[in-house]
Amino acid sequence: MPEPVTPPADPAPTGTPPADPAPSGGADPGTPPAPSAPVNLDGPYDEARGTRLIANLRAELAAEKAKRQTGEPADVAAMKAQLDAITAELAKTRTDAIEAAKKAAIAEAKVPAHLASYVTGATAEEIAASAAKVAADFAAGLPTASADPLPGKPKPQLTPGTAPNDAPTAFDPVATAKAARGF
Repeated sequence: MPEPVTPPADPAPTGTPPADPAPSGGADPGTPPAPSAPVNLDGPYDEARGTRLIANLRAELAAEKAKRQTGEPADVAAMKAQLDAITAELAKTRTDAIEAAKKAAIAEAKVPAHLASYVTGATAEEIAASAAKVAADFAAGLPTASADPLPGKPKPQLTPGTAPNDAPTAFDPVATAKAARGF
């Protein structure tokens, strides 16, 4: 079996360098690099052009790192503090809105105070549905309001013609006994 022949690892450059070479890393790091023509990678490898390209990329990377490190930590800390304050305010507003919706739903569904803790939900619609369900589920166990609040309680029978300031009649046990026996 014949052995394969491999080409040399570093072929000699056989082309001319590009007409518009990329600027070297001597530019000020604070200014953005000028836009360059797109890199054409077709053709033979040119070591000088590759070296300039790598140097330019390293210079751009160093400029970006320097930009990130100057002045930003104070800005980031201020923005984080502002974000935390806004987040806390939003959470308080949401909590207040949920509590107001819960109170309104409890009042509308006429849920008793001792059952109000069973009303839950994250939105006004969920809270209203929960209040209606609690009112419906626990209504059977609650006493109903009727005209007679206590059925075993004696009712006063008032007779006309007597007033509270009238003198009481003397108690006659014989007359009471006759009235009881029907005489």
